[in-house]
Amino acid sequence: MGLCGWSARRRRPAGGEPESAAVPGAAADLDLLFTQIRQLRELAGDPEQAGDADRVYGFSIRWGAFLHGRLPWLVRYDRRGAPAERDRFADLCAELRDVAPLAERLGLAVPRPDGERRR
Repeated sequence: MGLCGWSARRRRPAGGEPESAAVPGAAADLDLLFTQIRQLRELAGDPEQAGDADRVYGFSIRWGAFLHGRLPWLVRYDRRGAPAERDRFADLCAELRDVAPLAERLGLAVPRPDGERRR
């Protein structure tokens, strides 16, 4: 038996129309990514913390896991047109673009929410 990510299947009531385009877990993933952005801002904003290699390394593990694990799912579902969290996803993309210079300065993975490749 295989494991799978989120299920994008929509339940259909008797009338045949989808009840909701909500993707289970999307709101929680958005919450987690927004928390990581807040923590990145705090880390980069404190010279003592930003200079602590162990602290930066520990954060980089979590940051990379979220960017390369959860973010691609959100991008995928946004491209499929799941509208339930579309506004929050747009806000997340703007925030990720905003913190990209902070991530780069700390030597962390640079977020690419729109799928562009680093040049």
